[in-house]
Amino acid sequence: MSRPEKFLIAAAAVLSLLLAGCVAQTKPKSSGSGTPENFHSLMPPKSLLRDDTIEAASHDRATSRLAYVGVWARSGEACAMMDQTAFEGFAVITPATLRRSDETCTFDQGEPEQGYLRFEASCKAGRRTRARELTVYMQDAEKMQLGIDGTARSLTRCHLPE
Repeated sequence: MSRPEKFLIAAAAVLSLLLAGCVAQTKPKSSGSGTPENFHSLMPPKSLLRDDTIEAASHDRATSRLAYVGVWARSGEACAMMDQTAFEGFAVITPATLRRSDETCTFDQGEPEQGYLRFEASCKAGRRTRARELTVYMQDAEKMQLGIDGTARSLTRCHLPE
């Protein structure tokens, strides 16, 4: 065997070992947990999200008992776009604010442990501020109906990746 052939064989062997190591490192660890239940509604990592999105998503609802607080989107798939691109059909809700694609609203914090809430909000879109009526109907911990001036939309809770 010639010297160049030996070099190519050795290089191929080293390359295959390196690639095998890369593949082995990307296999999921067998922690027993598998795929998270909420994988379909995960948002991008915190480092790519706005401050109010992180605040809403990491809010301790068990302590505040404000079920409406969170990050919501029209579908689980839309959660992956949160704060990455402009799209319709999401709401970032803290105890006293709501941000949508075209406006930000402020309101008095709702009563704890309520499945239906109505808020009188002051909403700003660009330079324009106007009064709006917000309604929240919690269908369960992961789904809500958000109404704005009588027009309601179903939303799904988005989750932070762990």
